[in-house]
Amino acid sequence: MDEEVRYHLEMHWHGKEQVTVLPLMKTLTFNIICSLLFGIERGPRREKLADDLRYMVEGIWSIPVNLPFTRYNRSLKSSARTQKLLKHLIGEKREDLKHGASPRQDLITYLLSIRGDKNEQVISEKEIIHNVKLIMVAGYDTSSALLTFLLRLFANDPAIYAAVLQEQEEIAKNKHGELLTWEDLAKMKYTWKVAMETLRLFPPIFGGFWKAVKDFEYGGYLIPKDWLIFWVTGMTQMDDTIFPEPSKFNPNRFENPASLPPYCFIPFRGGPRICTGYEFARIETLISIHYLVTRFTWKILCSDNTFSRDPMLAPAKGLPVQISPRKLL
Repeated sequence: MDEEVRYHLEMHWHGKEQVTVLPLMKTLTFNIICSLLFGIERGPRREKLADDLRYMVEGIWSIPVNLPFTRYNRSLKSSARTQKLLKHLIGEKREDLKHGASPRQDLITYLLSIRGDKNEQVISEKEIIHNVKLIMVAGYDTSSALLTFLLRLFANDPAIYAAVLQEQEEIAKNKHGELLTWEDLAKMKYTWKVAMETLRLFPPIFGGFWKAVKDFEYGGYLIPKDWLIFWVTGMTQMDDTIFPEPSKFNPNRFENPASLPPYCFIPFRGGPRICTGYEFARIETLISIHYLVTRFTWKILCSDNTFSRDPMLAPAKGLPVQISPRKLL
């Protein structure tokens, strides 16, 4: 992941005077997913998949009317093309395993290699395809939104930025071109508290549906079995009985995350259904922020500081910024 972040900055940031943050963060998170989880090499196949993934995400919250030229129709076509590509990719990896080729360290190869007592494949091809598509969608927009809003925060709050920069420079001064290590990530405690407070105020996923498994009563209302229930992140994350002065940005709320009441901070959901990509997202965020703050300074070029949801968070105009290189330690 360290190598992917460095490569991204070299290709898209170095030598530039202006960049638009959100689309670049989406490019970064997509490439990380392709390289680390699915073993899809850079090239035309990855570029085509990037376009189809964007259309798939756009169609998730669209009106489900399957007419030509609608978001929904375009999303279905992109989903079908993605499924065909993944089926072909799975076939390639299965052949590699069959002929004893050195297996790549990616998620698809791992799932294919899981065998039962009789050496049969435990997870079906259909299950692999749907899990891969789920991880693509879940890890693409969410992490890119968090990274974008962190850069927006640093530009708007000099005190928070200075504290994060100090923590990252302490780590950087002991590195001489080497990759970051687990020990380095463990030292980024304040940076991750800032990230969690950003997720509290600006959750990329604002809610979702659950199905009631039985009749139950909540708040004086009877919820019948099989009804879909829409949970909303902000109902707890902006509750002043849980988070005093909830509109105030205060990373120290997360000095001891275990002290928070269960299921009150849920950007990654919770319980047995907690996001399986939580640790992946944490590492991705910390490594990206490390190189961004130690190698660049930036200034927001858009006077409009608002943001919207469609359905993911997006700052006005994608957050265009003017960037300058920092002197490496």
